[in-house]
Amino acid sequence: MVPQLVGAVDWGGTWIRVALVGHGRIVHRERRPRPETLAAQYDAVAALLRDSAAAVGGAPTTVGVGIAGIVQRDAVVSAVNIGIHGWTPVAEELRARVRVDEVFVMNDAQAAAAALGPRWPDDLTAVITMGTGLGGAVLDHGRLVAGLGAAGDVGHSIVVADGRECPCGGRGCLETYVSGRALAAQAQALATSGGSRLLRERLDSAGALHAGDLQDAAQAGEAEATRALDRAARHLAVGIRNVVAHLDPDRIALAGAMLGPQTRFGSAVREQWNSLRPRWSDLSLDHITHDSDATLVGVALVAAQRCAQGGQLG
Repeated sequence: MVPQLVGAVDWGGTWIRVALVGHGRIVHRERRPRPETLAAQYDAVAALLRDSAAAVGGAPTTVGVGIAGIVQRDAVVSAVNIGIHGWTPVAEELRARVRVDEVFVMNDAQAAAAALGPRWPDDLTAVITMGTGLGGAVLDHGRLVAGLGAAGDVGHSIVVADGRECPCGGRGCLETYVSGRALAAQAQALATSGGSRLLRERLDSAGALHAGDLQDAAQAGEAEATRALDRAARHLAVGIRNVVAHLDPDRIALAGAMLGPQTRFGSAVREQWNSLRPRWSDLSLDHITHDSDATLVGVALVAAQRCAQGGQLG
């Protein structure tokens, strides 16, 4: 039976966002910054769901969670951006805190892709998302290809053999070179080393730097920032080439504000892709206009489907 009201959670590296979704439409939403400890994050999700239910006068019977990590069978195997480094029964932990019949957990990029699936009903599409981390998903004729729960997670494909250590336990993962967190770290390094005056000034003023700051410094013509941003673009193009070699998709769809074709970074990614593109591929890189609700809508959709199917993913 499909539930009338579904709780949807977008559990990211920076924000935890919660919505109540009825018949595919968000009827209420809440958010708060992600707390540091995992126990506090569980409590934050539960509190946001309770606040949402009180606001609309009705509680969901099913909750879907899109989480920034690798998910298998409703347990999180790795979610380094939120502090999970091994098998963790997230669905069980939330079910103990929230009075609902079912809690389903999935990767957040897969959830967002599920919401976008109807746009491409006739194609095989690889989706690559960039936020705090770097994620991805695969859509086959509009239908999510979940695998065991981590299909399409390009962020943990290896682009540099024996490269940077990744909190997931690997080395040379794409996410360690290209992600909001990775580019912010590059900006921080340039600011503290004296490689960028603009970044040094911003660090002194704001106390913290973000990926967009590195892009601004490159846009201003600072040489070290330009080289750092172009290296990251090269790494992402390598990752895209691997996706194309593995899947041979009809479309590559990029999601994330910095991956737009008009941005300095997005333009560099496309230039690098054109230099690395296989001779047998004529794929261009599409950009998905930012939809902050895609994960919420997608995870609610999948949770409702899984509830109707007896808990099966896909």
